[in-house]
Amino acid sequence: MHYNHLSRKERYQIFVLLQVGKNKKEIAQLLNRHPSTISRELKRNSKPNQAYQAHEAVTLARKRRKNSSNGKPIEASVWRQVEKYLMLYYSPEQIAARLKKVSVQSIYNYLYL
Repeated sequence: MHYNHLSRKERYQIFVLLQVGKNKKEIAQLLNRHPSTISRELKRNSKPNQAYQAHEAVTLARKRRKNSSNGKPIEASVWRQVEKYLMLYYSPEQIAARLKKVSVQSIYNYLYL
């Protein structure tokens, strides 16, 4: 499936369109996006009990992107450390907290897939 991230410009357009009273479906049509894209954007990047703020949305999206996995394979030396901790009866959560280079989900995938 191919998709594009919302741009900074689109996030500011969403903000302005909300300010003038457009609903999610209307915004989606104007930006040529699926309504669920707009819904997800508002859900992910709005603080509870506060209106959507474009500058805040841009900042949050950048942070998530920066902290996301880059898809690099995990080195064999890291897996050896994981195995060492597993033999010491550490949980995947404890291992991931110690090593930082491997996620809890990656450890579970390694064990069960």
